[in-house]
Amino acid sequence: MSADEFRKAMRLWASGVSIVTTRRGSGLQGITVSSFCALSLEPPLVLICIAHTARSHPLIAEQRAFAVNVLREDQRDLSELAASREGESGAWLEGVPHTTAATGAPILRDCLAWIDCSLAAQHEGGDHTIYVGRVEAAGASDGKPLLYFHSGYRRLAEIRPAPPRAAARRAGPARGSARRSRAGARRGRSRKNP
Repeated sequence: MSADEFRKAMRLWASGVSIVTTRRGSGLQGITVSSFCALSLEPPLVLICIAHTARSHPLIAEQRAFAVNVLREDQRDLSELAASREGESGAWLEGVPHTTAATGAPILRDCLAWIDCSLAAQHEGGDHTIYVGRVEAAGASDGKPLLYFHSGYRRLAEIRPAPPRAAARRAGPARGSARRSRAGARRGRSRKNP
């Protein structure tokens, strides 16, 4: 299978958009990722996958900490910045408000949710490294996530409720049907016992 065939299939996997942040000297380094997921509840673990060629790759190992920042639906520009669409310095996220929690990793202030992690393990996975983070602190706020699908940003749409007729079909037979069934059963018994 070719790399292009693999990419074409993976473009159809819809995911949230997050920025992984870590310390870079006196500043911070960010990288936009979609390869992020929860790994364990006890202990609380997450994993991220970072390309060997990414500028964040050696920094995460050096700092032994990182934060995952889940983006809101209106934070597309921030995603583009961390994806280095504006050059290497864009991923430094200079001027972006941030704070820290347990590990000292930078946490972006206005994101939808954040997860602060100490580095628990790392494993090689092809041209990426799988970093496993132990969750030391986390936070969330109200809002909707930024999504990525088929090489483009998307927003979450509300699912309309099912029409009443469909809901009735799912609920099973109507009360009238049940009454007719019980009446038929009584007539059958009366014929057997005159």
